[in-house]
Amino acid sequence: MHRTESRYERLDVIERLLARTPDGLTTGELAAMVRMDTDTIRRDLAMLESRGTGLLKHGRRWRLDHRRSLHVVKLTNDEVLALYLAARLLSRHSDEHNPHVVQALEKLADAVDTKSPLFARHIYQAAMAVRTRRTRRDYVEALEVLTRGWAEGRKVRLHYRSYTRDETTERLFAPYFIEPSSIGYACYVIGFDDLRQELRTFKVERVKDARLTDERFTIPAHFDPLELLASAWGVVWRDAADIEVVLRFDPTVVRRVKESVWHHSQRIDDLPDGSCLFTVQVGSTLEMKPWIRQWGAAVEVLAPANLRAELIDEVRAMVRVYGTAGD
Repeated sequence: MHRTESRYERLDVIERLLARTPDGLTTGELAAMVRMDTDTIRRDLAMLESRGTGLLKHGRRWRLDHRRSLHVVKLTNDEVLALYLAARLLSRHSDEHNPHVVQALEKLADAVDTKSPLFARHIYQAAMAVRTRRTRRDYVEALEVLTRGWAEGRKVRLHYRSYTRDETTERLFAPYFIEPSSIGYACYVIGFDDLRQELRTFKVERVKDARLTDERFTIPAHFDPLELLASAWGVVWRDAADIEVVLRFDPTVVRRVKESVWHHSQRIDDLPDGSCLFTVQVGSTLEMKPWIRQWGAAVEVLAPANLRAELIDEVRAMVRVYGTAGD
Protein backbone atom coordinates (compact mmCIF):
# COMPACT_ATOMS: atom_id res chain seq x y z
CA MET A 1 0.00 0.00 0.00
CA HIS A 2 1.24 3.50 -0.82
CA ARG A 3 2.12 5.88 2.01
CA THR A 4 -0.93 8.01 2.81
CA GLU A 5 -0.07 11.70 3.23
CA SER A 6 -3.41 13.09 4.48
CA ARG A 7 -4.36 12.16 8.03
CA TYR A 8 -8.07 12.03 7.20
CA GLU A 9 -7.31 9.82 4.22
CA ARG A 10 -5.23 7.60 6.49
CA LEU A 11 -8.00 7.36 9.10
CA ASP A 12 -10.39 6.25 6.38
CA VAL A 13 -7.89 3.64 5.15
CA ILE A 14 -7.34 2.31 8.69
CA GLU A 15 -11.07 2.05 9.29
CA ARG A 16 -11.58 0.16 6.02
CA LEU A 17 -8.69 -2.21 6.80
CA LEU A 18 -10.19 -3.02 10.20
CA ALA A 19 -13.66 -3.41 8.69
CA ARG A 20 -12.29 -6.07 6.33
CA THR A 21 -10.40 -7.92 9.09
CA PRO A 22 -12.82 -9.36 11.69
CA ASP A 23 -9.95 -10.80 13.79
CA GLY A 24 -8.33 -7.37 14.01
CA LEU A 25 -4.85 -5.98 13.34
CA THR A 26 -1.96 -4.94 15.57
CA THR A 27 -0.54 -1.43 15.61
CA GLY A 28 2.56 -2.75 13.85
CA GLU A 29 0.52 -4.45 11.12
CA LEU A 30 -1.46 -1.26 10.49
CA ALA A 31 1.74 0.78 10.41
CA ALA A 32 3.21 -1.54 7.78
CA MET A 33 0.05 -1.46 5.68
CA VAL A 34 -0.17 2.34 5.53
CA ARG A 35 3.63 2.85 5.67
CA MET A 36 3.66 5.04 8.76
CA ASP A 37 5.42 4.68 12.12
CA THR A 38 3.65 3.05 15.04
CA ASP A 39 3.44 6.26 17.11
CA THR A 40 1.46 7.91 14.30
CA ILE A 41 -0.85 4.90 14.09
CA ARG A 42 -1.45 5.02 17.86
CA ARG A 43 -2.53 8.66 17.57
CA ASP A 44 -4.75 7.76 14.61
CA LEU A 45 -6.39 4.95 16.59
CA ALA A 46 -7.00 7.34 19.50
CA MET A 47 -8.75 9.74 17.12
CA LEU A 48 -10.89 6.93 15.69
CA GLU A 49 -11.88 5.97 19.24
CA SER A 50 -12.91 9.57 19.99
CA ARG A 51 -15.13 9.55 16.90
CA GLY A 52 -17.21 6.70 18.29
CA THR A 53 -16.37 4.33 15.45
CA GLY A 54 -16.77 1.25 17.65
CA LEU A 55 -13.04 0.55 17.93
CA LEU A 56 -12.16 -2.31 20.29
CA LYS A 57 -8.83 -3.63 21.59
CA HIS A 58 -8.26 -7.26 22.55
CA GLY A 59 -4.70 -7.87 23.69
CA ARG A 60 -2.48 -6.35 21.01
CA ARG A 61 -5.11 -6.42 18.28
CA TRP A 62 -7.51 -3.66 17.25
CA ARG A 63 -10.80 -4.39 15.55
CA LEU A 64 -14.14 -2.74 14.78
CA ASP A 65 -17.31 -3.63 16.62
CA HIS A 66 -19.48 -4.32 13.56
CA ARG A 67 -22.61 -3.98 15.69
CA ARG A 68 -21.95 -0.27 16.17
CA SER A 69 -20.70 1.30 12.96
CA LEU A 70 -18.90 1.01 9.64
CA HIS A 71 -16.80 3.58 7.79
CA VAL A 72 -18.10 6.79 6.25
CA VAL A 73 -18.87 6.94 2.53
CA LYS A 74 -19.32 9.91 0.21
CA LEU A 75 -22.14 9.76 -2.34
CA THR A 76 -23.09 11.46 -5.58
CA ASN A 77 -26.73 12.32 -6.38
CA ASP A 78 -27.00 9.27 -8.63
CA GLU A 79 -25.64 7.06 -5.83
CA VAL A 80 -28.14 8.60 -3.40
CA LEU A 81 -30.92 7.73 -5.84
CA ALA A 82 -29.62 4.15 -6.02
CA LEU A 83 -29.74 3.91 -2.21
CA TYR A 84 -33.18 5.51 -2.12
CA LEU A 85 -34.52 2.87 -4.53
CA ALA A 86 -32.87 0.18 -2.41
CA ALA A 87 -34.48 1.72 0.69
CA ARG A 88 -37.91 1.60 -0.93
CA LEU A 89 -37.43 -2.07 -1.81
CA LEU A 90 -36.18 -2.76 1.71
CA SER A 91 -39.21 -1.10 3.30
CA ARG A 92 -41.55 -3.09 1.07
CA HIS A 93 -39.67 -6.33 1.77
CA SER A 94 -39.84 -5.85 5.55
CA ASP A 95 -43.29 -7.11 6.52
CA GLU A 96 -42.32 -6.89 10.20
CA HIS A 97 -41.01 -4.10 12.43
CA ASN A 98 -37.26 -4.66 12.35
CA PRO A 99 -35.65 -1.87 14.43
CA HIS A 100 -32.37 -2.25 12.55
CA VAL A 101 -34.12 -1.58 9.24
CA VAL A 102 -35.74 1.52 10.76
CA GLN A 103 -32.44 2.79 12.19
CA ALA A 104 -30.54 2.10 8.96
CA LEU A 105 -33.11 4.01 6.91
CA GLU A 106 -33.17 6.91 9.39
CA LYS A 107 -29.37 7.14 9.37
CA LEU A 108 -29.35 7.05 5.58
CA ALA A 109 -31.91 9.86 5.54
CA ASP A 110 -29.79 11.90 7.97
CA ALA A 111 -26.69 11.31 5.86
CA VAL A 112 -28.26 12.57 2.63
CA ASP A 113 -30.48 15.30 4.12
CA THR A 114 -28.13 18.21 3.35
CA LYS A 115 -27.29 17.06 -0.16
CA SER A 116 -30.68 15.65 -1.16
CA PRO A 117 -33.52 16.73 1.18
CA LEU A 118 -36.16 15.38 -1.23
CA PHE A 119 -34.69 11.87 -1.12
CA ALA A 120 -34.15 12.17 2.65
CA ARG A 121 -37.84 12.92 3.23
CA HIS A 122 -38.94 9.88 1.23
CA ILE A 123 -36.40 7.65 3.00
CA TYR A 124 -37.77 8.84 6.36
CA GLN A 125 -41.25 7.92 5.15
CA ALA A 126 -39.99 4.44 4.23
CA ALA A 127 -38.56 4.10 7.76
CA MET A 128 -41.88 5.15 9.29
CA ALA A 129 -43.71 2.57 7.18
CA VAL A 130 -41.52 -0.19 8.66
CA ARG A 131 -41.87 1.25 12.19
CA THR A 132 -45.67 0.83 12.14
CA ARG A 133 -45.54 -2.89 11.34
CA ARG A 134 -45.87 -5.74 13.82
CA THR A 135 -42.87 -6.62 15.97
CA ARG A 136 -41.54 -10.19 16.18
CA ARG A 137 -38.70 -10.03 18.65
CA ASP A 138 -37.75 -13.69 18.17
CA TYR A 139 -37.19 -13.10 14.43
CA VAL A 140 -35.12 -9.96 15.03
CA GLU A 141 -32.99 -11.70 17.67
CA ALA A 142 -32.38 -14.70 15.40
CA LEU A 143 -31.35 -12.43 12.54
CA GLU A 144 -29.04 -10.44 14.85
CA VAL A 145 -27.23 -13.59 16.02
CA LEU A 146 -26.93 -15.03 12.50
CA THR A 147 -25.60 -11.70 11.22
CA ARG A 148 -22.92 -11.60 13.92
CA GLY A 149 -22.00 -15.21 13.25
CA TRP A 150 -21.64 -14.46 9.54
CA ALA A 151 -19.64 -11.25 10.10
CA GLU A 152 -17.35 -12.70 12.78
CA GLY A 153 -16.97 -16.26 11.47
CA ARG A 154 -18.55 -17.87 14.56
CA LYS A 155 -20.93 -20.82 14.58
CA VAL A 156 -24.48 -20.44 15.87
CA ARG A 157 -26.36 -22.97 17.98
CA LEU A 158 -30.03 -22.85 17.11
CA HIS A 159 -33.33 -24.70 17.02
CA TYR A 160 -34.94 -25.02 13.61
CA ARG A 161 -38.58 -25.82 12.98
CA SER A 162 -39.12 -27.94 9.87
CA TYR A 163 -42.10 -26.90 7.74
CA THR A 164 -42.69 -30.35 6.23
CA ARG A 165 -42.31 -32.45 9.40
CA ASP A 166 -43.54 -29.87 11.95
CA GLU A 167 -40.72 -30.72 14.34
CA THR A 168 -37.87 -28.74 15.90
CA THR A 169 -34.25 -29.90 15.99
CA GLU A 170 -31.15 -28.41 17.60
CA ARG A 171 -28.28 -27.66 15.23
CA LEU A 172 -24.81 -26.13 15.14
CA PHE A 173 -24.74 -23.91 12.08
CA ALA A 174 -22.10 -21.87 10.24
CA PRO A 175 -23.81 -18.96 8.40
CA TYR A 176 -22.18 -18.32 5.00
CA PHE A 177 -24.72 -15.96 3.41
CA ILE A 178 -28.04 -14.22 4.13
CA GLU A 179 -30.47 -13.71 1.26
CA PRO A 180 -33.90 -12.03 1.09
CA SER A 181 -36.74 -13.49 -0.93
CA SER A 182 -39.61 -11.60 -2.51
CA ILE A 183 -41.81 -14.66 -2.03
CA GLY A 184 -43.50 -14.16 1.33
CA TYR A 185 -41.08 -11.31 2.13
CA ALA A 186 -38.88 -13.80 3.94
CA CYS A 187 -35.19 -13.93 4.77
CA TYR A 188 -33.01 -17.04 4.37
CA VAL A 189 -29.58 -18.03 5.64
CA ILE A 190 -27.31 -20.40 3.71
CA GLY A 191 -24.56 -22.22 5.56
CA PHE A 192 -23.04 -25.48 6.76
CA ASP A 193 -25.24 -27.58 9.04
CA ASP A 194 -23.20 -29.79 11.39
CA LEU A 195 -26.19 -32.07 12.02
CA ARG A 196 -26.63 -33.05 8.36
CA GLN A 197 -22.98 -32.40 7.43
CA GLU A 198 -24.01 -30.47 4.33
CA LEU A 199 -24.86 -27.04 2.99
CA ARG A 200 -28.41 -26.05 3.93
CA THR A 201 -30.79 -23.13 3.48
CA PHE A 202 -32.87 -22.13 6.52
CA LYS A 203 -35.73 -19.67 6.69
CA VAL A 204 -34.83 -17.18 9.43
CA GLU A 205 -38.47 -16.96 10.57
CA ARG A 206 -38.24 -20.64 11.61
CA VAL A 207 -35.04 -20.22 13.64
CA LYS A 208 -35.54 -20.21 17.43
CA ASP A 209 -33.22 -19.73 20.43
CA ALA A 210 -30.18 -18.78 18.33
CA ARG A 211 -27.00 -18.39 20.40
CA LEU A 212 -23.56 -17.32 19.23
CA THR A 213 -20.76 -19.77 20.09
CA ASP A 214 -17.00 -19.32 20.34
CA GLU A 215 -16.41 -22.02 17.72
CA ARG A 216 -14.84 -20.44 14.64
CA PHE A 217 -15.34 -21.32 10.99
CA THR A 218 -13.97 -20.18 7.66
CA ILE A 219 -16.18 -19.88 4.60
CA PRO A 220 -14.69 -22.19 1.92
CA ALA A 221 -12.91 -20.36 -0.88
CA HIS A 222 -15.01 -22.22 -3.46
CA PHE A 223 -18.31 -21.07 -1.93
CA ASP A 224 -19.91 -18.58 -4.31
CA PRO A 225 -23.47 -17.64 -3.27
CA LEU A 226 -24.21 -15.90 -6.56
CA GLU A 227 -23.21 -19.00 -8.52
CA LEU A 228 -25.14 -21.22 -6.09
CA LEU A 229 -28.32 -19.18 -6.56
CA ALA A 230 -27.83 -18.54 -10.28
CA SER A 231 -30.34 -21.20 -11.32
CA ALA A 232 -32.76 -20.55 -8.46
CA TRP A 233 -36.03 -18.74 -9.15
CA GLY A 234 -35.65 -17.30 -5.64
CA VAL A 235 -33.52 -18.94 -2.93
CA VAL A 236 -34.27 -22.65 -3.43
CA TRP A 237 -31.33 -24.34 -5.13
CA ARG A 238 -30.50 -27.97 -5.95
CA ASP A 239 -27.28 -29.91 -6.54
CA ALA A 240 -28.98 -31.84 -9.35
CA ALA A 241 -29.16 -30.77 -12.99
CA ASP A 242 -31.33 -27.78 -13.83
CA ILE A 243 -34.95 -28.26 -14.87
CA GLU A 244 -36.15 -26.81 -18.17
CA VAL A 245 -39.50 -25.05 -17.78
CA VAL A 246 -41.44 -24.14 -20.93
CA LEU A 247 -44.52 -21.91 -20.73
CA ARG A 248 -46.83 -20.63 -23.45
CA PHE A 249 -48.19 -17.13 -22.82
CA ASP A 250 -51.40 -15.86 -24.39
CA PRO A 251 -51.10 -12.91 -26.84
CA THR A 252 -52.92 -10.67 -24.35
CA VAL A 253 -49.97 -10.76 -21.90
CA VAL A 254 -46.97 -11.18 -24.22
CA ARG A 255 -45.96 -7.52 -24.06
CA ARG A 256 -46.02 -7.59 -20.25
CA VAL A 257 -43.94 -10.78 -20.20
CA LYS A 258 -41.33 -9.18 -22.45
CA GLU A 259 -41.05 -6.02 -20.33
CA SER A 260 -39.11 -7.76 -17.55
CA VAL A 261 -36.14 -10.07 -17.17
CA TRP A 262 -37.69 -12.65 -14.87
CA HIS A 263 -34.65 -14.95 -14.82
CA HIS A 264 -31.17 -14.66 -16.28
CA SER A 265 -31.65 -17.88 -18.31
CA GLN A 266 -34.94 -16.88 -19.91
CA ARG A 267 -35.53 -17.22 -23.66
CA ILE A 268 -38.65 -15.86 -25.35
CA ASP A 269 -39.72 -17.13 -28.78
CA ASP A 270 -42.62 -15.54 -30.67
CA LEU A 271 -45.25 -17.83 -32.20
CA PRO A 272 -47.32 -17.14 -35.37
CA ASP A 273 -50.59 -16.67 -33.44
CA GLY A 274 -49.13 -13.83 -31.33
CA SER A 275 -48.43 -15.96 -28.28
CA CYS A 276 -44.89 -16.75 -27.10
CA LEU A 277 -42.86 -19.55 -25.59
CA PHE A 278 -41.04 -18.68 -22.37
CA THR A 279 -38.16 -21.04 -21.49
CA VAL A 280 -35.97 -21.01 -18.37
CA GLN A 281 -33.51 -23.35 -16.65
CA VAL A 282 -34.12 -23.50 -12.89
CA GLY A 283 -32.88 -25.60 -10.00
CA SER A 284 -36.38 -26.04 -8.57
CA THR A 285 -39.93 -25.19 -9.67
CA LEU A 286 -41.17 -24.73 -6.08
CA GLU A 287 -40.81 -20.93 -6.00
CA MET A 288 -41.84 -20.56 -9.63
CA LYS A 289 -45.33 -21.96 -9.12
CA PRO A 290 -46.81 -18.86 -7.41
CA TRP A 291 -45.49 -16.73 -10.28
CA ILE A 292 -47.09 -19.06 -12.84
CA ARG A 293 -50.41 -19.03 -10.96
CA GLN A 294 -50.62 -15.24 -11.04
CA TRP A 295 -51.03 -15.30 -14.84
CA GLY A 296 -54.18 -17.40 -14.54
CA ALA A 297 -55.51 -18.77 -17.84
CA ALA A 298 -53.09 -16.56 -19.81
CA VAL A 299 -50.30 -19.12 -19.33
CA GLU A 300 -50.00 -22.85 -20.06
CA VAL A 301 -47.27 -25.09 -18.67
CA LEU A 302 -45.84 -27.24 -21.47
CA ALA A 303 -42.87 -28.72 -19.58
CA PRO A 304 -41.85 -30.39 -17.39
CA ALA A 305 -44.68 -32.92 -17.33
CA ASN A 306 -44.82 -33.19 -13.53
CA LEU A 307 -45.22 -29.41 -13.14
CA ARG A 308 -48.00 -29.42 -15.74
CA ALA A 309 -49.73 -32.24 -13.84
CA GLU A 310 -49.46 -30.32 -10.56
CA LEU A 311 -51.08 -27.23 -12.10
CA ILE A 312 -53.85 -29.35 -13.67
CA ASP A 313 -54.60 -30.86 -10.25
CA GLU A 314 -54.72 -27.37 -8.72
CA VAL A 315 -57.13 -26.14 -11.42
CA ARG A 316 -59.43 -29.12 -10.79
CA ALA A 317 -59.33 -28.40 -7.06
CA MET A 318 -60.23 -24.76 -7.72
CA VAL A 319 -63.21 -25.86 -9.82
CA ARG A 320 -64.39 -27.96 -6.87
CA VAL A 321 -64.05 -24.93 -4.59
CA TYR A 322 -65.65 -22.34 -6.86
CA GLY A 323 -67.95 -24.56 -8.91
CA THR A 324 -68.47 -24.53 -12.66
CA ALA A 325 -69.90 -21.67 -14.71
CA GLY A 326 -73.60 -21.15 -14.02
CA ASP A 327 -73.55 -22.75 -10.54
